[in-house]
Amino acid sequence: MRRWLAALLLIALLAALPASAAAGYTVEPAGDYVPDRPPLDLTPIEWWQVPVQVLIADLLIGTAPELLVAFNILVLLNVWLFFGYRRIAKRAALEHETRTAIYDHICAHPGIRLGTLIHDLGVNRGTLRYHLGRLQEFGKIATAAVEGQTGYFENRHRYTPLEAKVLIHRRNRSRQELLAILLESPEASRRELAERVGITASSVSWHMRRLQADGIVLREKTGGGVRYRLSEEAAALFEERAMAEDCRDLERYAEAGNGIDG
Repeated sequence: MRRWLAALLLIALLAALPASAAAGYTVEPAGDYVPDRPPLDLTPIEWWQVPVQVLIADLLIGTAPELLVAFNILVLLNVWLFFGYRRIAKRAALEHETRTAIYDHICAHPGIRLGTLIHDLGVNRGTLRYHLGRLQEFGKIATAAVEGQTGYFENRHRYTPLEAKVLIHRRNRSRQELLAILLESPEASRRELAERVGITASSVSWHMRRLQADGIVLREKTGGGVRYRLSEEAAALFEERAMAEDCRDLERYAEAGNGIDG
């Protein structure tokens, strides 16, 4: 509000200047140069095709030339305030203690949902939603939705859309176990999955339908029943993730003072 008052005061002061204060210019030809061809015809345009700033400037030139300077200063001031505010606010986005805790928790638990954040951090729902909105506004976090449930991620383009959905599904304990079994035993049967996870066959079907809908699991009906396997994209994703985890383990091992070959 103070910035707007200062801008209005500046305009009022400039408007109070006499018209003679505006510098005048006389344009004269630099020499006796005469063009060797006639000027090109100009293509007329309609008034609505002219930028608003140009229309206002033209109006001020015809009515109150001394206000033209104030108008240009106001335009530049607005541009500076907008981009300056965005830059400063984005830099200060994590200076709030609660907001920083929320952001750090999301980075450590990609795909975490709102209810889990409330439980883990002890922040009430309204406060949490406010800070999540601010973090999204300044591009610090991103979201992905599965079954109407929103998962939160660090916004550094680290996760593909499929990977984001996998991470959200893995927040469910049963689905996490089912996916782990499919990694070990491709084309596991529904009965085998039910026995190993300790849930009913109908529950396996319920979870698998949701994984199928997001392209993570494929269902095949055989003479002996129903079998499931990871889709090619999901299998490649898990393999890539496993290799990345192995590399990080080697880095941590080396940092601990041990040789990789030791």
